[in-house]
Amino acid sequence: MTLSRHLSRIARSILAVGVLSCGGSPDPSPEPDTWVTEPGFEIGDAFGGAAAFAQVSDVRVSADGERVFVLEPYLARVSVWTPGGDLLIDMEKPGEGPGEFRTPLRVEPDRDGFSVHDTRRFTFFAHDGTLLHTVPNPPSALSFHGFRLEPHLLTESGGYLAVPSIPGTVMAGWTGDDPFDELPVLHVSEEDGRWTMDTIAALDVQNRNLALRPTGSEWEFTWELHTGQPLADDDLTYFDPETGTVVIARRNFGDGAIQMLEISPSGDTIWHRRFAVQPVSLPPELLEGAIDAFTGHLVNQSAMAGQPVSRGEASALVEDALYAPDPLPSVQYLRGMSTGDLWMQTFEEADTLMVWYTIGRGDTESGLRRVLLPVGFRARDATPTHVWGVRRDSLGVAYVTGRKLVRRIESE
Repeated sequence: MTLSRHLSRIARSILAVGVLSCGGSPDPSPEPDTWVTEPGFEIGDAFGGAAAFAQVSDVRVSADGERVFVLEPYLARVSVWTPGGDLLIDMEKPGEGPGEFRTPLRVEPDRDGFSVHDTRRFTFFAHDGTLLHTVPNPPSALSFHGFRLEPHLLTESGGYLAVPSIPGTVMAGWTGDDPFDELPVLHVSEEDGRWTMDTIAALDVQNRNLALRPTGSEWEFTWELHTGQPLADDDLTYFDPETGTVVIARRNFGDGAIQMLEISPSGDTIWHRRFAVQPVSLPPELLEGAIDAFTGHLVNQSAMAGQPVSRGEASALVEDALYAPDPLPSVQYLRGMSTGDLWMQTFEEADTLMVWYTIGRGDTESGLRRVLLPVGFRARDATPTHVWGVRRDSLGVAYVTGRKLVRRIESE
């Protein structure tokens, strides 16, 4: 049995439990309350200094709302601020040594201070930035059918939740195996020097990857493009270090429906819910823009490889490989917040604002909250009063912004 078929069997056996338990139709929910935002806190400086941010990839807020954590991966920098903009801690530490970072991926506040996850390990710091301890990633020799593991969080038992990293050529089925439609979520643990891996869930990734290469044997593997589908409806995940669980959002139903599953390291489904948001039709200009952008990329890439293709040939390749669902996927981004709520960005727009929805974890009955946010503002964390993210001005300068949440009165 090929690996992709083995994973397909895993997917059917594991996800069938979640699908059956959630039922076939979205739960009826009250009409969501609508919230808007107004300017609140902003940290940034266009003229240099500690608040002159580069590429900010993560913003998190402590549970009390008093400390804002900012991650800049290309600088290997973590800085901590008050909401009012006072700098508390500034750590720019590229390197391999204790307390240093190699391509940091995530910063997370916790009870004892905060942690930083990079490509090699989890590093824990006290509230004042003092190094406490580190936990390395699983050994590089440990793999899933020969594919390296990407750990996403530590579990309370000292294990990891991880997903295998599979090269794009293998995912596309270009190496003799079937294309991959599923990926496992693994609980990886060690006891007495023996490592075990248990599959606790399977992720639908059928429409995640965009893989392109010229047709014909004379072209094979001379150049190729692997990237994400811009309108993908694969499963979204949020790995929660506070609870040690993974939340999976299934969004490929085609009718605005979303199915949420929260799964423990033991594989138990501890919360599930299915609901629906407003479906959004695929705008022709969105599809045309994606085709045009990828076509230009292919023309340039093939020319650089010394085997140019015409714009017409490139456009035909793109149109054949591009996934274009109509209506659009119900959700395009999922994030767990310090409040415990899940925030979901949709393709819906209202009054030139983007529509987000929030739902409480473990909540199985109450309605969603609808939050209208400025275009280009991606929510990274939230407190009961503010939602935090990154804003860029007309010159591209980044500002870490906390927008105040305001409930909109119905008469508005």
